[in-house]
Amino acid sequence: MKKNKYQNLSKENLLAKLAKRDIHIEELEEQITLLRYEFKKLKDKTFKPKHPKPEKSSKPAPKKKGAPLGHIGWFRKKPKKIDRQEIVKLKKCPSCGSSDLSKCKETSQHIQEDIILPEIETIKYVRPHYYCKGCKKVVTGIGVGEIPGSYIGPNAKAIAGFLRYDVKISTRDIKKIFQQLCNLNIVPGSIPGFNNQLRNISGNIYNDIQQIIKKGNFCHGDETGWRLDDKKYWLWSFSNDIASLFHIDKSRGQKVVKQILGDEFDGILISDFLSAYNKIKAKGKQRCLIHLKRDLKKVLACNEDKPVKIYCENLLKLLDRAKQLHEDYKDKKITLKYFERKRELLVESLKDFNFPLPDKRHLKRFSKRLARHKNELFTFLYYPEISSHNNKAERHIRPNVIFRKITFGNRSEKGTLNHSILMSIIQTAKMNNLDPLKVLKKIFILPENKRTLALLMPP
Repeated sequence: MKKNKYQNLSKENLLAKLAKRDIHIEELEEQITLLRYEFKKLKDKTFKPKHPKPEKSSKPAPKKKGAPLGHIGWFRKKPKKIDRQEIVKLKKCPSCGSSDLSKCKETSQHIQEDIILPEIETIKYVRPHYYCKGCKKVVTGIGVGEIPGSYIGPNAKAIAGFLRYDVKISTRDIKKIFQQLCNLNIVPGSIPGFNNQLRNISGNIYNDIQQIIKKGNFCHGDETGWRLDDKKYWLWSFSNDIASLFHIDKSRGQKVVKQILGDEFDGILISDFLSAYNKIKAKGKQRCLIHLKRDLKKVLACNEDKPVKIYCENLLKLLDRAKQLHEDYKDKKITLKYFERKRELLVESLKDFNFPLPDKRHLKRFSKRLARHKNELFTFLYYPEISSHNNKAERHIRPNVIFRKITFGNRSEKGTLNHSILMSIIQTAKMNNLDPLKVLKKIFILPENKRTLALLMPP
């Protein structure tokens, strides 16, 4: 007969074992509920829901609605400059082939825009040598657009960088574009060399962007996964209204944030709830309310306790009221006095929130997060120029995510530096309504003392 393993235990030890087993069962049930929620979310995202087919009706199906009454269609604007005019003459009738034609007084016009494919321009720079009596040396100059020692000019190199990091295509596709459209033969391996050269001469601009981020009134911070030779790295994004900085690092900790923003940031740091931002000293912090709402909805989906549901619903309503108050004040729909009075009421209401019955594991984690960051949720009501969410950082990091999906990351440390510096320059130029391709060309052409942040700022 098989012995029961609990047979020789005392009553106290048996009760302790049973209590421990009940806790383990409760944790497993919680994990199953959470996994079911995540599975349903992933399934709904991957597969479209099957809608039942509508029953057949004798009535004819209504016509698809078109443009509303009085809608003015979109028309292409006429070009301000006409580069070439061509008079279309006829020698024979296009309908019957007769050559008996007489010219009328009326004419018709048609304006058309087209692309003229670029041609290769081969320049030979002849540099006379001069003897300088001042420094007693033989000197020569540098021609306009000349890159000493380079067989490829600045326009082609800038276009290669633009296609790689802004258009996001592979080096082999860049080679095809150069060869088939421009009749310029290059090997794919030379394109990373162009980007290395562009990165080397853009280091000062990248440092200037970092200083702009450090001295800003606010900063949006975010991070996403990255790959360096199949090893896990992280791409960090820091941005404000006029500059955007990217940095690829092996660490996801607070030392990266300190490296970029310094030991103390004299502005408002807007971020998600990542612990790397917790101990960063700043003038103020704003945690993303969208992330908080997402977690609240997850708690609602995974929990059946009525007090917890009421709490989550009330907190969602409170967050929505704070967001609406902020929007009304920015749109000048309410006065400053009314805004300040409502703000204090909302802040006091948030202080009174205590998470009810946080007995389950994911509820405990959420309760601790809310208690830790309660004073960092309504900072945007005291600084109306900032937002309540971190959507700006999400938008800035999106081009990097697309680049990652195409290239799967980088293969070398030089590649990560190229990506960090060139993507920062391109994104900052776009934020200031500048053409990134023209900016890259200027970086190649201008002397070192003029390669500054002024290239990325509007005149």
